[in-house]
Amino acid sequence: MAEEHLDEHFVELVSSVSHANGVFRITLAQQVEGGASRQITRLLIPANQLQAVLRGVADGANEIREKLQNQAKDAGDKDGAAPAKKKPAGKAAAKK
Repeated sequence: MAEEHLDEHFVELVSSVSHANGVFRITLAQQVEGGASRQITRLLIPANQLQAVLRGVADGANEIREKLQNQAKDAGDKDGAAPAKKKPAGKAAAKK
C-alpha cells in the first residue's frame, strides 16, 4: 500500500473564523516580522461537526499534557527530587 502524504503547516494563531452555508472556515496563520501575520491554511469544518473536532483537539492535547506530566514526575522520582507543588489558581486565601 502506498504511503499517503499529508500537507503539514506550522501554525501560530487563528487569523479568522467565519460561518456560511453550514460550514465554519477557520483561517490559520504564522507570525511574521513587525507583528504582522501571514495566512497559511484554512480549515473547512461542517457546522454539525465543529464541536466534535474541537473536542478531539482538546482531548488529544490533554492526553499529551498528562503523559508529559507523568514523564516529568517519573524523572523527578528517579532523581530523588520531590516535585514542586503548585498553589491552586483562584481566589486568594481569606485573612483570619
